[in-house]
Amino acid sequence: MYTLYWSARTSAIAPDAVLSEAGAEFIRKEVKRTDGRVDDPAFEKISPMKQIPALVLPNGTVLCESLAMSLALIERLPEAGMLPSVGSDERALAYRWLMHIQCNIYESDLRHSYADRYTTDPDGVYGVRAAAEERWDRAFQVIEDEIGGPWMLGGDFSLTDVYLAATVCWHYDTPALLARSPNIARICAHVRGRDKTGPLFELYQMPELDGLI
Repeated sequence: MYTLYWSARTSAIAPDAVLSEAGAEFIRKEVKRTDGRVDDPAFEKISPMKQIPALVLPNGTVLCESLAMSLALIERLPEAGMLPSVGSDERALAYRWLMHIQCNIYESDLRHSYADRYTTDPDGVYGVRAAAEERWDRAFQVIEDEIGGPWMLGGDFSLTDVYLAATVCWHYDTPALLARSPNIARICAHVRGRDKTGPLFELYQMPELDGLI
């Protein structure tokens, strides 16, 4: 059985969605945090970077990084139907969007939320945060301008949609982002309305999309 170490408002929601969509049996173990920082000695031994989530495979192998977990689970649980077939153009496009979200959107979120980690100058925090907001918005605009729908890859739900919806919840001004991004808002509404993935947004305390359903 898989064991997923998770906490509210973290990217654990992505591998959780794969497991949930596949109907797999797994255990959730919530990681203690204080002021947004991991405060759990047992978990720190599992995740060297003290970052949530972590996934323990049935054989005891530990995976860190939510995208690595999600891709590994999709390979093991094809019944989840979370990515197009291997070698297809659609699969290649999925990788493009997943890397875009991971490298440009998620990283901007980290720089904004934990600006002090990205500078050794206490007076530099404001500049780090301001630059993160600009890059964050530009990265979302790339998605808004290029996707059609009803899902990011066209006609089928995929892992890319889960990551998009989660990162929209973490934006510094989600209502404004959704108001100016009808394509993104439509996809987020579809994700939030899914039978298995939708309820995870309640579990992970991400109410920002509730008004879309």
